[in-house]
Amino acid sequence: MGLVLAGSVAAASQQPAPKPPADGLPEGPGKAEVLKVCGDCHSATRATTLRLTRDGWAAVIDDMVKAGATGTDKELELVLTYLSTNFLGEAARAINLNTAPSIDLESVVGLLRSESKALIAWREKTKCKSIDDLKNVPGLDFKKIEAARDRIGCF
Repeated sequence: MGLVLAGSVAAASQQPAPKPPADGLPEGPGKAEVLKVCGDCHSATRATTLRLTRDGWAAVIDDMVKAGATGTDKELELVLTYLSTNFLGEAARAINLNTAPSIDLESVVGLLRSESKALIAWREKTKCKSIDDLKNVPGLDFKKIEAARDRIGCF
């Protein structure tokens, strides 16, 4: 019997590990709708950087619809369920670094007043598309951005 188990273990260890999906999103109900609704304007994997409550995700989806995202009510509900299932967190709403006022940058993200001013001056010339874009902001401690990554985004 030990021989059979050893053979099974050997056979199992020769199996290649499953590859993650090419799009970076976990499989599940609503994934196709996320790719369809969100993927028209930006990479749908942007969601993987945020961890929000269901209400937080609903607010992000409302913002995206106002910005031009389209989908049926059913598709939008599937997107909401998918995001709040796979990317659930404690934050009620993500801070949009492209529009957040100084007070939010300071209180929520933890920036100094001078860093907040530097970010606002930078974004007036260049909108961030990815949080990593903020590595280019002079006078901004990117470690603070990294620490707040689950509560912030560029949308």
